[in-house]
Amino acid sequence: MNYICGDDREQIRIESMEDYVEKDSEVRVIDKIVDAMDMESMGFNIGNNDAVGRPKFNPRDLLKLYIYGYLNGIRSSRKLSKQCIINKEVIWLVKGLQPKYRVIADFRKDHVESLEKVFNAFVNYCIELGLYGEKMIVVDGTKLEASASKRKHYSRNKLTKMKELVENQIKEYLHDIEMNDSSEDKQISKLDNDSLTVAIQKLEGKLAHYDDLEAKLIKTDENEVNFTDHDAKTVKFGANQGTDVGYNVQSVVDSKNKLIVTYDVINNSADQGQLYNMSKKAKDIFNVESIEALADKGYFDTKDFTKCEEENIIAYVSRPRYSNSIGDSRYFSDRFKYLKEEDTYLCPDGQKLSCASKKIDPKQRKYCNYDACSNCKNKSKCTTSSKGRTITRTAVDDIGEIVNMRVKENQSKYKQRQMIVEHPFGTLKRTMNFYFLLLRGFKKVRGEVSLAFFAYNLKRVINILGVEKLLGYLIKINFVIFRKHKIITIAA
Repeated sequence: MNYICGDDREQIRIESMEDYVEKDSEVRVIDKIVDAMDMESMGFNIGNNDAVGRPKFNPRDLLKLYIYGYLNGIRSSRKLSKQCIINKEVIWLVKGLQPKYRVIADFRKDHVESLEKVFNAFVNYCIELGLYGEKMIVVDGTKLEASASKRKHYSRNKLTKMKELVENQIKEYLHDIEMNDSSEDKQISKLDNDSLTVAIQKLEGKLAHYDDLEAKLIKTDENEVNFTDHDAKTVKFGANQGTDVGYNVQSVVDSKNKLIVTYDVINNSADQGQLYNMSKKAKDIFNVESIEALADKGYFDTKDFTKCEEENIIAYVSRPRYSNSIGDSRYFSDRFKYLKEEDTYLCPDGQKLSCASKKIDPKQRKYCNYDACSNCKNKSKCTTSSKGRTITRTAVDDIGEIVNMRVKENQSKYKQRQMIVEHPFGTLKRTMNFYFLLLRGFKKVRGEVSLAFFAYNLKRVINILGVEKLLGYLIKINFVIFRKHKIITIAA
């Protein structure tokens, strides 16, 4: 048979590393952009470069290796160490160096704050290039699995169930001992009782351990604790994905090119209360007078809206459905329309609910129409109260109405929210393999997230400008953005 054959493995070849990489390869951008950074001002450990003593690896080379890894979904230090041997692009990038996996792993965990500065510096650089629109942003969060053992994660409910299981097991063993005592074969019974006694002692030790954990949770007013990652909590991953131990990563994405502006890491499933915090960070980074902020209904918080209005942040957040009824969606609270001119609520069946307080309290007012409710055929679908339905309105509900009306009047703009913010999350998780974390604790997790988000932004900029154009910008600007003595850092 006539096949295409490869070269003889014994053949000696003379190669140049420069031939390993194409002229338009993204690794050339990584190489040039890291060389442009002022590593010392960013806090990287320069290492021992004296004539005596063992020298360390240059942090530039290790940073290049990590950026390449996160850009291509290779995050494990062991896998990165192997790439230095088998991957021609990596060999070119680190100039043939072969650091051990422990050196690579330590570099990441020891420079988490420096990695945040790298992300912030690149955001500033992209602002200088005009890649951010600085007019409209989208805020959203995504859940990431923590590097934490589920077996070493305890909640109050879990401890209660485990204690019940242990107590039931102890009762069974005690029952078995009683049965053995009544057995005719005393020699076998004694051996069985000895083994059961040892098992009971072990179970009693477990029970004491669970009691101590429960007491600590009560004392610290916590509902759960994880002994692998103390900062990780149980978070809800999605409607069909259940819960897991992890973090909720908040991000702000600019609408112009879908570039990430800033981020934060929390361990609470709920996004509520994060809109102002994230929008204010982005506004300060852009240094603009006002900005539009879009978010899903999980961010609907009237207190946040009030703060946003004070800072000229124009919020677009859809109102969630609030249910005070017994389950019929037609009578959820959001279906009762407030008539500002009449200061009344219009119920889904056309009846008006007026303010029940003779002396109007501006902070909290209650609206009802018990006469209409008593004769309403749908009362059982609306409320379980014998008197009838009551709607409570607070002073901050007005700003909620304004935001909700703003969304209804700008549906075309609001529909862009999902297309803008889901793009980075999809790329990070599906293309870059960033759906779980390798580091533990808030500080280190922030560092890992900043590295992943920097890699995403770099990937996005390369797609927008192209390798040759971006390299041209770097050479033309002479790296002034990265060589500034002061790097702008946004506080957590």
